[in-house]
Formats: sequence, C-alpha cells, structure tokens
Amino acid sequence: MTEFLSNIFVGIFGDNVVLATILIAMVPIIELRGAIPFATNTGFWGVNALSNWVAMGWSLLGSSLIVPIIAIVFVPVMNWLKKTKLFGKLASAIENRIKSKSEKIEGSEEKSKHFSKAWWKKVLAVFLFVAVPLPLTGVWTGTLVAVFIGLDYLTTCITVITGNVIAALLISLILQFFPALNDWLFYIFIAIVLLVVLYELVRYFVNKKKKTKEITTESQEESKEENLEK
Repeated sequence: MTEFLSNIFVGIFGDNVVLATILIAMVPIIELRGAIPFATNTGFWGVNALSNWVAMGWSLLGSSLIVPIIAIVFVPVMNWLKKTKLFGKLASAIENRIKSKSEKIEGSEEKSKHFSKAWWKKVLAVFLFVAVPLPLTGVWTGTLVAVFIGLDYLTTCITVITGNVIAALLISLILQFFPALNDWLFYIFIAIVLLVVLYELVRYFVNKKKKTKEITTESQEESKEENLEK
C-alpha cells in the first residue's frame, strides 16, 4: 500500500515534497492534520521526507493561505450555487450542515459588538474548534462556522489561523514524542476521513429518502381528501 501510494505521489510531484505538502494541506478535511504525517513519512518519500518541524511549517503555510480566500468567496459562491439546478440541493445541504455546526457554537448569527462578552465567546469557540486536531475541525469548517456566526473578516482570519497553529503544534509534538506513530498516523487519519465522508453520504441519502417519503405520503393524503370531497 505504501509503495503504491509512493509511486503515485512521486509520479505527480517528483521529489518536491514541499510543494506536495502545501497542496495537500489545502485540501478540505485532510488539511495540515494529514499533511504533516504525510510529509514526514519515509515510506512515501524516503530520504526526501521532511523533518517534523519543517513539515509543520509548510503544512501550516498551505492550510492558512486558504483561510482569507474561503472567508471572502464562500457566501457569494454558495448563493450562486443554490440558484443553479445542478448544484442547488447540494449547496443547500452543505449550508445547512455548516449552520448546524455553528448553532452548537453560538445560537445567534447576528454580529456581536467587538470585545463584548458575546464576541469573545464566539472567538474562543471558533479558536478551540480549529485547535483540536481532528477531521472536520480544520480551517475549512472553522472559517465557514466563523462566517455563519457573524465574525467579521479580520477576526475570522486571525482566530482560525491562530487555532490552526495550535493544531499544528499538537500534531508535531505527538510525532516528536511518539515517532513510531509517524508511519501510521497518516493512514489512521485517512481511514477516519473516509469513515466520516461515508457517514455524511449515508446520512445525506437517508435524509433525502426520508423527505421524499414524507412528500409522497402528504401527496397521497391530499389525493384521498380530494377524492372524499368529490
């Protein structure tokens, strides 16, 4: 498995581990949580593998670069997608999912005054959310949650990137003190990502089927009422 993946990565990036690390760190869900063990894995890169702290630096750069972009483009892009026939339902499902996560952090989406108690509560919640190095708590989701709960652009970027730094340090420290995990952490993380994606897909289709069934039942009941009236 390692050799197979190594051949793929080498075929795409050659021995440019830095470029591969930056790009992998930009990918949703994987981000620096997967990019750090990816870059330090000697099974993939051999002698070209990066050291723990160098990998952290490049992974942090890649995952942080996209934060200001997401904060700007997400809302207008989602609004446009919701108007399209092809992606409308998917865009609405993604938006609802992000809203459900943001409601767990802060029920109100209204903007709070800077440095008020409510404002600090939102900032701390987003910071802790991103700082925990788990799948689906990275800069992508963290930025979207910050936007939905009403944090302004600059606050969103600073809060998410700061949380991202803490997550990077935690992962690097784990690899530093438990180097035996280095060759396995990337696979463990990918397995978790696949399970999460599978869960979300199953959940989406189950909910979709449930809604379809409810609509069908309502239509049947309406037809019965119309027949009885006749």
